[in-house]
Amino acid sequence: MAKGDLLGQMDCPLCGTSSDVKEDKAGRPLLFCRHGCKLQLFTRTEAQADGMRRKLRPAAAPATTVPAAPEAAPAAPKPKSIFEQLTGIPA
Repeated sequence: MAKGDLLGQMDCPLCGTSSDVKEDKAGRPLLFCRHGCKLQLFTRTEAQADGMRRKLRPAAAPATTVPAAPEAAPAAPKPKSIFEQLTGIPA
């Protein structure tokens, strides 16, 4: 994995907001509570990193939906010519 890759999600231990856990430059988990209290949670040892990895849950994959093709509009009737409009006789 590369630096900054998403490892999973976990609830912030301070405010409870679901937060992304990414990988730091040393390859250990790093939690930054972006939407809540802005807590930064680093691990210093492999034992701490393993404990944090055990608490991770898979990150929700973004929904990939294929947009439905728009329904074809019914064909508009052919506009009448000026002659047909004035006389009522089909051209």
